[in-house]
Amino acid sequence: MKKYLKLLILILLNISVYFIYNNMKNITYRILILGDNMSLGSNYQTTYIDYYKKYKLKTYHKVKLNKTYSKKDLSISELQEKVHTNKTLKRDLISTNILFLNVGYNDLLYKLSISENLTPNNFPLILNEIRKDYLSLIEEIRTYYHKDIIVIGYYESPKNEYYLNKGITYLNKILKSPNNIIYIDTYNNINNKKYFSNPNSYFLNTQGNQVISKKIIKVLENNKNIWYINKAIYIYGKSFVMAEGEIIWKKEFIQK
Repeated sequence: MKKYLKLLILILLNISVYFIYNNMKNITYRILILGDNMSLGSNYQTTYIDYYKKYKLKTYHKVKLNKTYSKKDLSISELQEKVHTNKTLKRDLISTNILFLNVGYNDLLYKLSISENLTPNNFPLILNEIRKDYLSLIEEIRTYYHKDIIVIGYYESPKNEYYLNKGITYLNKILKSPNNIIYIDTYNNINNKKYFSNPNSYFLNTQGNQVISKKIIKVLENNKNIWYINKAIYIYGKSFVMAEGEIIWKKEFIQK
């Protein structure tokens, strides 16, 4: 009897997956990006987040990309203030399917511009304030957004500036330090001047943005178990997580 019950449950589950998959085309998939010039590009060109939107359109009939709160000179502290005070942003954080965070570079540039007597020894101490602001930002976002935050790391500048590129290395360590985020490492992917719009600019060209978009897709495809968990169904000790019309299989159960 127990054997037939298990079989019935599996049949019903497969039917549910089929109908959910077919209904996904009617769901609006929402992407929210909170970013600086890297996410907006030069003259608002097509960037990695736009390519990611095109990728999701293969699955969803409607994909809404929200860049409202991104701007080229955005700093971590400014973004935290927006999250704390802007009611519309709070609502968008609650309703979005996935959140991308791409900030910190402007903070680094500012710290370098006001710092005197930089040495390899005191350099990490100068960046400590960025760490504090960033962790506070993550905490503030978590008040309204409880899914995984996709944090985009920074790549090396094409300019041969020792402290700038050293700072980017330290900044990336700060960005990936929280446990409850998914970090996208771009440092080793954007490693050639052919990816930049010009040798003196930090803006990427089309090829560079496509490289980052492919890296995002690859990382997220390998972490399907962590996306947008709203409810879980437990059947004989196994977890089937249903979220926004998708069935997501938690790796810890698959591996058993």
